[in-house]
Amino acid sequence: MNPQAGQNSRETALGFVQEEHIQGATVTDIRSAKRKNHIATSGNPFMKNCPSRDLLDTISDKWAVLILLSIADGPLRNGEIKEQVEGITAKMLTQRLGVLMEDGLVTRTSHPVVPPRVDYQLTELGESVIEPCRAMYSWAVNNVSEVEAYRTA
Repeated sequence: MNPQAGQNSRETALGFVQEEHIQGATVTDIRSAKRKNHIATSGNPFMKNCPSRDLLDTISDKWAVLILLSIADGPLRNGEIKEQVEGITAKMLTQRLGVLMEDGLVTRTSHPVVPPRVDYQLTELGESVIEPCRAMYSWAVNNVSEVEAYRTA
């Protein structure tokens, strides 16, 4: 067992340490705690304290990919995103948007009108991740039948 592994982590068969979720902690709490322990110069997401691991986790999340793709063509309101991304709860949408804003991929614009209007749109950094998201989306759509065949075999 890795001596650096804490109470809330376990070592995988490949020797990588996986953090387990801490019950009751918010996504922001966990991300903030992880940031305090990051090695800022590593650039290797296979290392547990690499900051790029959090970013990889963020952009590979199923909800994040779908949210990013939903606003790729222009700003949308919260309800419009929720309509496009079927199955996402209001709470999960709010959490994911918060993480995407925190990482600089999405901006939130409040308009001073009645009723209040808030739009979410991609930042320049967010636009730079759209092509990889589209590639993952296309791969999933093009390979779902083959994957389903393996799952039922």
